[in-house]
Amino acid sequence: MQQTMTARHWSIVLLTGALFGSSFLFIHVAVAEIPPLTMAAGRAALAMPVALVFLLASGRRLPPLGAAWIPLIMLGLLTAAIPYAAIAWGQRYIASGLAGILFGTIPVFAVLAGSVLLAGEERLSLARLTGALVGLAGVVLVIGPKALAGIESQMLGAGVTLGAAFSYTLGTIYARTRKELDPVVMTAGQLLVGAVVLTLAALVTDAPWQLAPSAAAIGAVAATAVLGTALPSLLLFWLVRNAGASNASLATFFIPVMAVALGAVMLGESLPWTAFAGLGLILLGAAGVGGKLKRGVKVPAASSPTRG
Repeated sequence: MQQTMTARHWSIVLLTGALFGSSFLFIHVAVAEIPPLTMAAGRAALAMPVALVFLLASGRRLPPLGAAWIPLIMLGLLTAAIPYAAIAWGQRYIASGLAGILFGTIPVFAVLAGSVLLAGEERLSLARLTGALVGLAGVVLVIGPKALAGIESQMLGAGVTLGAAFSYTLGTIYARTRKELDPVVMTAGQLLVGAVVLTLAALVTDAPWQLAPSAAAIGAVAATAVLGTALPSLLLFWLVRNAGASNASLATFFIPVMAVALGAVMLGESLPWTAFAGLGLILLGAAGVGGKLKRGVKVPAASSPTRG
């Protein structure tokens, strides 16, 4: 039996992608006054309680201290600490819309890295390889000299942002190998680990107690944590359970689109045509590697919830 996307499912997909995409706008505002590590620490620390409340409300618990925390620590580093810090640092040098486009390369990285790290599960077919190459061509257009005017700091910012996407990809691949982990426990645990690691790093490097950011910057950190991290993560779980993992992944396609739109409307960002052409190629490549171009949006109703 096949499950078809309803209007309700599509509205949640759009909302989830929009909320994830909004984080790039809020980060851009925050890092203008707050150092990247402190901003990233605040993001994780404020999102963590929301995830913990949902965890406890659903009757789940974090595992006791011991070996069971090893995968949560790995995930906390790969999907929270490293990408949160890298995205915040990168956005000191590149536009929020451009950061959203580059982070949208996760499906492209996933098919390339997955074919190596999950060789027994992921087969690199011609269609998936073609999609990955199209997506990579989009990356070249986005970070090419015309898109970034040849400014070295912007090139470095773009490279660090791509590193964030690659770290997150490795984290999701690792998560797929830990099938015993409940997705809600996984999210709460990785945010807790990320918050601890980033807070310790910020205390050492930034002396955040000496900072005096404006209310707008503080509000941007809170918005990133709640609206751009915790809430869309919970909505994603709802989608996985009610529409299937494949349909839930459609939200990924709207993240860079929303980042570009909000950057243009709220920040007056103007990206060159190569950035938009690159965005189109990245989305087309992501659709190809995910099989969306051939499969459509139907998944088996009995699909079990997974993350990544």
